Amino acid sequence: MSKPRFTIHLIASAKGLPFACCTVVPANQQSLVTELQRGMESSVTLQSPPNPSILIALNLAGTQDGMKEKLLVQQIKDRVIKEGTAEMTSGEVALYVLALLSSCEDPKHVTANINLVEVLKLKTKDELTYLSDHSMPKTTFYQLSLDTLALCLETADVDEAALSLAKEALAKDFSVDTGAMTTLALTCVHNGLVKAEQTRILELIHEALDKLRQLILRAVETNTANIYSIGLALQALNVTSVSYPSGDWSCSQTLAKVLTEISQGAFDNPMAAAQILPSLVGKTYLNVIRLSCSSDMVTVEYTIINHLRGQHFTNTIRVNVPKGSVLLSVLQAAQQDNPQDFSYETKQTSWGLMVVSINSRAANSNDKTYWQFFNGTEPLEQGVDSYVPSNNEHIKAVFSTY
Repeated sequence: MSKPRFTIHLIASAKGLPFACCTVVPANQQSLVTELQRGMESSVTLQSPPNPSILIALNLAGTQDGMKEKLLVQQIKDRVIKEGTAEMTSGEVALYVLALLSSCEDPKHVTANINLVEVLKLKTKDELTYLSDHSMPKTTFYQLSLDTLALCLETADVDEAALSLAKEALAKDFSVDTGAMTTLALTCVHNGLVKAEQTRILELIHEALDKLRQLILRAVETNTANIYSIGLALQALNVTSVSYPSGDWSCSQTLAKVLTEISQGAFDNPMAAAQILPSLVGKTYLNVIRLSCSSDMVTVEYTIINHLRGQHFTNTIRVNVPKGSVLLSVLQAAQQDNPQDFSYETKQTSWGLMVVSINSRAANSNDKTYWQFFNGTEPLEQGVDSYVPSNNEHIKAVFSTY
């Protein structure tokens, strides 16, 4: 008897990129993701070389340290200005383009005379010419896929590159990493062609995407995919339509395996962390162009801690609120994003608005418990209806006693 089948429909749309629910990290393991990100940020120093992959991952996750983001951006620009682009491969230029886009910088105007998008167009053309003559690109299919993705997000004409990638994907057996990056690139092109009502190459792209999905899924199902390939694999699987037999693969089990590996230090290397972090926060490289670049918003990290009564918990979330918003807006945004873990109740008192319950843990005057708020390690001296957090501030609500 054949196994029952079910389908997860996740084809990327023009309005957004739905992600499978299995990529939502359980609240009791969210600290692993937070520490992973902090480790990446701590690796960024004045002496470290520019690393566009880390910048992309941090921006997709919502960087906690704005100074590290600025340092990475400056390091990337400085390298291009001082060393030029002649010795850079096409994939390196593509990563620089994606990294600058993720930081709301224009890669077409690094300086008045340096346009990285035009540089990438020329290097991609060289890749395609070499591919036509030698049946292989000048570098690798992975880099050609990166080139195509970056140019697609910059709305450049990538039909020729997409056609070549689709044909090669059908003719060859790509590795998981290459297949995943090709999937992201072709999905981006697919979306643009659908919006432009172009059908000339859609059928070929659909056929290639279907083969790539099955290749990636088979590798993940059978545990033959390298653990460091899982991040890109999840990105690819979660922007496409996937059909697989019930019982053959558990996305939640794959996520659990990744989290176990993180807890054991497998992703302590910043580059390894950069590969897995986006999928853990429900983002893909396609989201680079959709990041909010408005200076009217601030990002606040909000942690609730109860190690005092009942079941202990430590939950962290990052939310965006309009600049100038009071702390109460952060609580409201957190509850809206994750009502299961960040519900709260308030009470009006003679001292102002007071938070009397968070995550169903209520303050009680009989046992002298209350919710105390901190900026980092410093107690707040204002209430939630008057304190205004700044960008990248870390607010903690700690269940305390007096």
